[in-house]
Amino acid sequence: MAFAMSACDNDDDGGGGIGETLNLSGDVYNMNGSLYTGNKDALTSNVGGTGLIKGGKLTFSIGRPTNMKLMTQLLSEMDTRYGFSIFSWASNDPGDTMAADLVFANLTKKILSAGTSAMEEIRYIWVDRDCEVKAPDTGIPPVTINGISVKVSKFTLKLKKGWNAVGMILTPELAGGILSATLVIGTGDSDNCKWVYE
Repeated sequence: MAFAMSACDNDDDGGGGIGETLNLSGDVYNMNGSLYTGNKDALTSNVGGTGLIKGGKLTFSIGRPTNMKLMTQLLSEMDTRYGFSIFSWASNDPGDTMAADLVFANLTKKILSAGTSAMEEIRYIWVDRDCEVKAPDTGIPPVTINGISVKVSKFTLKLKKGWNAVGMILTPELAGGILSATLVIGTGDSDNCKWVYE
């Protein structure tokens, strides 16, 4: 399926800024929607931090991450991870911003079961200074996800020094019997998303 919140441009106000320390907690779910009841004594990420899952409850904390890289390199790596080219089209200012994104093995914050409705995922990105990540004025060419053409709305992410929540919403659209989608990217966390153990 494909997704979108709306087809309008997304210029945000930096509402995803969290601060120098990121503290995460909450119930964890299985892919089928049932509560995960297991334990994971050492929850590790690609950039440090400490945490665990106990009785299906997540607790995790991280300050300044390890493995920082230039924002341009991080954006390119995010495209590689997702398997399509969106973020590498974007510019970032200032150009020497150092950044990191938080990735857990087998754990993602997203909508549990979207069916045919919008799908949403939250990422956490750390930057060493306030910066702006912006899609080109000409827009980003459509991408193909699972055989579906996806229009990417223009975006401007105003990231604050420290940790930021960045959301991606993919909304399916059916017109004339053809399924397509729109992808909207912006800052801010979402109550719709749950921690899912895969």
